[in-house]
Amino acid sequence: MQRQLSILVPCRNEAEGILNCLKRIVAAFPEAEVLVVDGGPDQTERIVTDFSLAFTNVRYIRNFPDFGKGHAIQTGISKSTGKIICQLDADLQFYPEELKNLLAPILANKADMVLGSRFMKGSTRNQGSTPFFRSLGNHLLSLYASLLTRHRMTDVLAGVKAWRKEVTDSFSLKSNSYSYEVELPMRAIRKGWRVSDIPVSTEARLVGTSSVNAIRDGWNIFKEMNKIWVLQNQ
Repeated sequence: MQRQLSILVPCRNEAEGILNCLKRIVAAFPEAEVLVVDGGPDQTERIVTDFSLAFTNVRYIRNFPDFGKGHAIQTGISKSTGKIICQLDADLQFYPEELKNLLAPILANKADMVLGSRFMKGSTRNQGSTPFFRSLGNHLLSLYASLLTRHRMTDVLAGVKAWRKEVTDSFSLKSNSYSYEVELPMRAIRKGWRVSDIPVSTEARLVGTSSVNAIRDGWNIFKEMNKIWVLQNQ
């Protein structure tokens, strides 16, 4: 199974934590293709390149010019070779080891795309991992996405997902920003793919700084969701 798996790690200025992230990924998935898609100017490239000398399944992809996280994911998808694709944020707020839980429904042919959820029964949110206003905004956006698609989703913005490659082969992502997080399941549902949620654990970021602005990015995602819905229903 692992030789059929591609793990995308989009990052920007994650030099402080990328080595630990990669160590945990290859420990859990020693044969999976790991693509680090980097758009930052820090030392991430050197760290990943050095690591890949010992772990040849790890590849560094320079994403320049960097138009945002959605653009990094699009780049990673275009370079991936696995039959199943996962995404994992480089900051280790989500556990690489739990990707196996997301893969299970796909391998059992019960889902085509699986979203990690911080808000389902069985999820674990450690202190500082989900600030109040981010959680509130996520709940509202997830509810709105569920209403638009008529498909219940509890956490459309979690940076941990898995899907069959055929899913993203069936449409083109348009968003270069964080909005791709909700565009991905919305387009998949519209195409008739089976999308489900799985509870995951989350930690507070230990190193580096987040570029997410809850109000700005939340508003942009809301606007993008409406654009996606309109385009899909024309």
